[in-house]
Amino acid sequence: MDLWNPLLRLASGGLLSALISFGPLAAAQEALPVETVLDNVTTAATELEDGAFLLTGRVIDADGTEFPLEIEIQVMPQLNLASAYIVQPDALADNQIVLDGDSVYSYSFLTHQVTVFDADDPDALGGMLPAGQDGATANLSLDLGQILAGYDAEILSVEPGESGDVYHLNFSNRDEAAMILDVEATVFASDWLPRRLVFKEAEGRVVAELNAEQLVTNQGLDPENVRALPEDAEIIDNRE
Repeated sequence: MDLWNPLLRLASGGLLSALISFGPLAAAQEALPVETVLDNVTTAATELEDGAFLLTGRVIDADGTEFPLEIEIQVMPQLNLASAYIVQPDALADNQIVLDGDSVYSYSFLTHQVTVFDADDPDALGGMLPAGQDGATANLSLDLGQILAGYDAEILSVEPGESGDVYHLNFSNRDEAAMILDVEATVFASDWLPRRLVFKEAEGRVVAELNAEQLVTNQGLDPENVRALPEDAEIIDNRE
């Protein structure tokens, strides 16, 4: 199951709080054009200095098996730096991932080892690390237009929320042979950052639901704290 690809895009992202159900267009609200919404998201993502949130949700395997997600994410997009501390799924509990520029650090709780990869190593994280630019580890951005390049966007609905309008969008893949054909996104107009992504295959089968809860931005994260891994872990350096 391709878990890490959507996960890390969001993390950079990532991409993100509470589950918000899709509702009808509120009578008092007038939706902005989808192009304006995406421009606002791009601006917010570009100006983001740091973010921390709890990534929750589920990944659904082809046989219907569901894997719950609970992952503590910290991200500093302008430094191409992000970390993930895994609480669930249980099989990966207490493992950690750090994406730092052109390197990937993967800590295994069971072996108490940190394996270091080059960002462009096809074996890094099982080959599921999303491609980056200019040697960066991954696409560390919350810009939906960048993350979902190759998709056509439309607004499904907009409704009032506690801190402003909540936009629900759908992104349709132009490549009809791709595995992920549609992505539904929820964006808060209060900060123009995404809070929920739902990935769908053919016939609308949901393969992943990702939610960004307890999102805090621009709090002055310390890069060294984001990079921190167990100091006494054995280091296995697979970089060239």
